[in-house]
Amino acid sequence: MNQRLSRKEIKRDEFMESLGEAFEWVRGHLRNLIGLGLALLVALVLVVAYMGYSESREHKADEALAAALRIYQSPLDPVAANPTDPGAPTFADADARALAAKERFESVQEDFGSADAAQIANVYLGQIAALDGDMESARSHWQKFVAKSSNNALAVEVRVNLMELDRAAGRGDDLVTELRAMLSGPNTGLPPDLLWYQLGLTLEELDRQTEANEAFHRLLEDYPQSAFAPAARERTGGGQSPLFGT
Repeated sequence: MNQRLSRKEIKRDEFMESLGEAFEWVRGHLRNLIGLGLALLVALVLVVAYMGYSESREHKADEALAAALRIYQSPLDPVAANPTDPGAPTFADADARALAAKERFESVQEDFGSADAAQIANVYLGQIAALDGDMESARSHWQKFVAKSSNNALAVEVRVNLMELDRAAGRGDDLVTELRAMLSGPNTGLPPDLLWYQLGLTLEELDRQTEANEAFHRLLEDYPQSAFAPAARERTGGGQSPLFGT
């Protein structure tokens, strides 16, 4: 019994000794521990503040983009135009509306360059430039958007716009090569039925009608429910390709 008690006492003494050493270590390093705790607290506050700032900045960017879109989509009223109406602006003519919208979209880019809204502004700036006949500026804006927002739902439409520019600029042969490479390569983010349709359109533009018909028939054969199927069928007279049909 005494032996057992002495062992308990030994273990208790060892525990108290370890506890005392730990207490002494904490007391000796108290200043450092307090500094570390404060540093962690400051870091946490900074993270929370940054998240709040980022959310606020994104919200402001979205509001600025919405205001620009209201101008871009505003109706024309040659008799009683009111371009300064913040909720429902109207313009005397399309040129005045395009100029005002362009200024607003450019402001979104200048004020919120890293925000998603600033990238979307590129889409509309490209459209405004294209309607004004400035195809190089249109291409530049759209390429910037695709480069930074490839996962955005608008990216497909913008890439189709770039294909239209390529055809208009006489780059049809290069575009055919690119489209065939996309159809035979890994996933490019563009639906294959869209690629077949664009290939057919480009071959038509190059007066390579036989190849164009083959592309349209391939679309009809593989993707009969495609949104492009009616147009492809119309372009081929509704017939079947000897290569892909019966």
